[in-house]
Amino acid sequence: MKFTLTKITIFFFLLFSFSQNSFSQIEIEQEEIRSNKGRFYIYWGWNRGYYSNSDIHFKGDTYDFTLSDVVAKDRQSKFSLETYFKPTSLTVPQTNFGVGYYFRDKWILTMSMDHMKYVVQTAQEVKIDGYIREMQDIYDGEYSNANIVIRPSLLQMEHTDGLNYFNFGISRADNFLQKFDWAKNKIELQIIEGFETGPLIPRSDITLLRQDDINVYHFAGWGASLKTGLHLTLFKHYFIHTEIKGGYINLFDVLTSSVGNNKAKQDFFFMQTTFQFGGIFYFKK
Repeated sequence: MKFTLTKITIFFFLLFSFSQNSFSQIEIEQEEIRSNKGRFYIYWGWNRGYYSNSDIHFKGDTYDFTLSDVVAKDRQSKFSLETYFKPTSLTVPQTNFGVGYYFRDKWILTMSMDHMKYVVQTAQEVKIDGYIREMQDIYDGEYSNANIVIRPSLLQMEHTDGLNYFNFGISRADNFLQKFDWAKNKIELQIIEGFETGPLIPRSDITLLRQDDINVYHFAGWGASLKTGLHLTLFKHYFIHTEIKGGYINLFDVLTSSVGNNKAKQDFFFMQTTFQFGGIFYFKK
């Protein structure tokens, strides 16, 4: 009897040890499955932009003046399947595309391009300081805090092809829904917060004092931004994402004409709302 009881005790001890090891292994595997590290994603989407008023300084061979508190808005394309989804017109709307890589479970390296549009509104009254000379134009003169209306003969200014913000950043992702069994491997919700910075390379369309610019892509300045958003993953490989982004842009070298040393500079704050969708890939199981 004693021998039998000893054998039974040893049997249950070995069974318990094996079970504990098995359950630990399952927990480790589940934790690895839930880990974001090694995840890579690519996305495409659209944005809506909002801008603070801006002081714009124009300087050239025959003028040097500043327009104060200038109002500008974005230019949203009217929705159509052809405009928003046809390959040859994908950059007509205000778009966003980029990639991200989870180098840690909760940390992401990002690289993206925000194709925004910025349009100075005509028929607005602003203040002007400086001078315009030898233009043989109605605007020739000296100005000191004078009122002036922005008309096409004075200024038409757009960064519409576009206000291209190339940014590199780091983000943090915090997961929800993981503790629910029904959500595992089917649905995942994350809140994303991040910081980005990078160059602005606009293609600007500017007519200043009836002189057109050369309308080429040009490194014109720098930007920095903060963002927060929701990231919904479906069946591990697909996602939709929406976010709010706010930041500061400094355009210190904007081309304004095709002749002479004519430039403009401005800085402003912006806010952007986005909707994106994309695919997810894994560099490890």
